[in-house]
Amino acid sequence: MLLYIIRHGETYGNLNGDGFSETDLTPNGRRQIAFLGKRFMSTDIDKIYTSPLIRAVKTANAIRSFHPETPLLVDSALLEKGTESDYCGLPDEDIKKLCPYAEILPRTPLGEEGDEKAYARAVKFIERIKAENNFNSTIVIVAHGTFNSFLVLAALGFPLKENFNFSHLNTGVTLVNYLEENGKLKTKLKYLNDTSHLI
Repeated sequence: MLLYIIRHGETYGNLNGDGFSETDLTPNGRRQIAFLGKRFMSTDIDKIYTSPLIRAVKTANAIRSFHPETPLLVDSALLEKGTESDYCGLPDEDIKKLCPYAEILPRTPLGEEGDEKAYARAVKFIERIKAENNFNSTIVIVAHGTFNSFLVLAALGFPLKENFNFSHLNTGVTLVNYLEENGKLKTKLKYLNDTSHLI
């Protein structure tokens, strides 16, 4: 299985230091996701999962625009850590205006969430993705800078470590590969936070 973990494009919140509230993409963010979509133009993708926050939905949609038959699943399990405890993302009707074909999964608000709870949420999500998809699938996950660090830790089977995270630039792409070699299941980090599509 190929697991692409991607951060959304630049937002107004990123510029003003508020990366947790519901803010839209900047013109630069729209440019970034256009390049990101082209990066994946020739990649066979089986499913795209996205956070229900507008910046992630628009980023996922830029990738999906080149893959009109690929399911796009909107999943509140991918909300950014620090999202307001009772907020579950864009209303269904707003998501459907952006992506009429999106499948919106049942939503659960995060409540109060520290690092340990966020990491547990990431572990549960990765386990679910691995269970509900074929071992040879290519999966794209579009989420957020802070939560993506928990996703990468969970995907690699690493424990939570205090005061540590992976850098995730806007539209940065991380690729984790689950494969079988010599009869053994292995996990390989192919690359982390790659933004070569922006050069």
